[in-house]
Amino acid sequence: MPGTLFLVVGPSGVGKDTLLDGARARLSGSKWFRFVRRVITRPEDAGGEDHIAATDAAFDQKLADGAFQHHWGAHGLRYGIPADVEDDLAAGINVVLNTSRNEVQAFRDKLNDVVVAYISASPSVIETRLRARGRENEAEIAKRLARMVEHPTPQDGALEILNDGTVEEGIAGLVDLIAGSCNLHADVRSFPVEFGAKPVCLVNRGNPIAARLLAGSERVSICAAGKTTVAELGWTSEAELVGPDQCALSGSAITALGIDMGDVVSIERSPSPKSREVLQKKVRGGQLSPGEMTGFVDDLVNGRFSASEIAGFLVSASTNLTIEEVVALTKARASYAHKQVWDADVVVDKHSMGGIPGNRITPIIIPIVAAFGLTMPKTSSRAITSAAGTADMMEVIARVDLTPEEMQRVVRETGACIAWNGRLTHSPVDDVMNAINRPLGLSSSLLDVSSIMSKKIAAGSTHVLIDLPVGPQAKTKTMEEAERLKLLFETVGEGVGLSTRVNLADGTRPIGRGIGPILETRDVFKVLENAEDAAQDLLDKALDYAAKILEWAGGVAPGSGRDVARDLVTSGAALEKLRQISEHQGTHKSDLVPGQFSWEMTAERDGEIAAIDIRTVSAIARAAGAPRDKAAGIYLLANVGSKMTAGQPILRVHSSSQRGLQEARERAGLAAPVVSAWA
Repeated sequence: MPGTLFLVVGPSGVGKDTLLDGARARLSGSKWFRFVRRVITRPEDAGGEDHIAATDAAFDQKLADGAFQHHWGAHGLRYGIPADVEDDLAAGINVVLNTSRNEVQAFRDKLNDVVVAYISASPSVIETRLRARGRENEAEIAKRLARMVEHPTPQDGALEILNDGTVEEGIAGLVDLIAGSCNLHADVRSFPVEFGAKPVCLVNRGNPIAARLLAGSERVSICAAGKTTVAELGWTSEAELVGPDQCALSGSAITALGIDMGDVVSIERSPSPKSREVLQKKVRGGQLSPGEMTGFVDDLVNGRFSASEIAGFLVSASTNLTIEEVVALTKARASYAHKQVWDADVVVDKHSMGGIPGNRITPIIIPIVAAFGLTMPKTSSRAITSAAGTADMMEVIARVDLTPEEMQRVVRETGACIAWNGRLTHSPVDDVMNAINRPLGLSSSLLDVSSIMSKKIAAGSTHVLIDLPVGPQAKTKTMEEAERLKLLFETVGEGVGLSTRVNLADGTRPIGRGIGPILETRDVFKVLENAEDAAQDLLDKALDYAAKILEWAGGVAPGSGRDVARDLVTSGAALEKLRQISEHQGTHKSDLVPGQFSWEMTAERDGEIAAIDIRTVSAIARAAGAPRDKAAGIYLLANVGSKMTAGQPILRVHSSSQRGLQEARERAGLAAPVVSAWA
């Protein structure tokens, strides 16, 4: 395999020379790295980088002699890159050079394996460095700063290093970027130990490329002269056994490859070098084709990547997926889940982005829509960070762990279901990605949309309505962010063949009164039973979303959907449909009684509630035991807009145990106030 060309770019003053000098000191001891000295028409003692000084006449002569692989001019100086860098690259040596970002495309036009490392720093840091080095006057400094503002971020797939910290941190970042983006080559020596018939490959921990590319791997593919063998990977710090530029191979590995001592091999993770190349392409900022994405997902599901490789993909993909890639990833994910097929031209689904306490509109909407006559098979998740998910609430009254066959039967007989997606539309791709992503704590709308929409494909949906709450403490915090996410959902939906609409909703306050499985179930039944004390905000939001679905997918005249939905509630048809769905899924007998241990939180002052801290509300409900304890949670006695007097109850906490209640009270004492603002 050829070496990689690393182009280090960035505006003056960001510290490129310092980072390059540091990286050179750490990597140039290896034969597989070359840090290029540029030919510059600048005196040798002018300061700055270590360069080859040349007069204009000497530069012209070198140019005429074909001594440059590439050359350019900038700021009154001329720069040349020695022509022999191409020989080094062909020999597998990784070449690192300092260049102008204006020349990046020229290098890419000439060479295949090019990685751009963009060194950046904040304007104040750059200005300080420019003044400290004393090579520019005030006018020149001003011009450099202006150019930086014109091009503030890396482009064309460049990998960025923010050099605002210490010199050591910046050097370490550049070394990690370079060493982690190379192909691994090694000189072969013999490892005089055999482990049965298993080929063995021993590498030195001091090899910077191996330390990054093979971390966590147990087996490697070794390639030479068109032959490949798989070997068990071992590590050592003893240079007597194997040097940093070498690999020690057992006799069986050497025989399989037909090589001699001193030959060069390339080493990759096993068993899927092609997928590894696809993964590296993505990590480097490249765009994957649908075929490449499908192949990558196949190897992901089949366990052919280490945790560190998956983490690298996720970090890159979390911010660097095109719409086409999101569509391809969505389709690939869906292909590994069981695909439901329905005898209906229109199959409706509704998904909430979550994060709002209460907000249990789904089990109200579904019976309304099904009672109208549309097909609405709903697969829902359990709570991860909230006090209850739709599946947690539905499990209070019915089985939710349906098999695909059971789901088909329920929907055939009732027109709808409310089931847990773990056995139905959940893709094994999610299992693999989530296991790595949770410790990383990545938040990516690109990956989230791909996961959500893949489940809708698997569920056999044709129309998907997304509930997207927006608020400072919601998952989506600003309207600008919400509009971008709305466009992403609808564009990906179109790309995968789903008619998709996104509704932006109020995400600043709880919806309904109950927070926790049983308490939310009570809210749902009060709405469907037309109870006088039903939560009006929950009813209003459910009717609004049901109306949108009926007008969009059910042929109801525009503007009349809300009346149709309300009639289905007031007539009892929606309540009967929910009971019918519950019966066919397997009704659980429940008296819907909240936990017997309770405590009321009271207002500390007179006034009108202007804002409620929804994170604190959810945290207290979870501390009480929800959702594991179905009877635990919070019943809101007041909400935004309520006028309170000091000592009046704001909420009541319920738990099935005294310990749960105690933990909820302790959590309430540690968390931010429930009422975060008073009018």
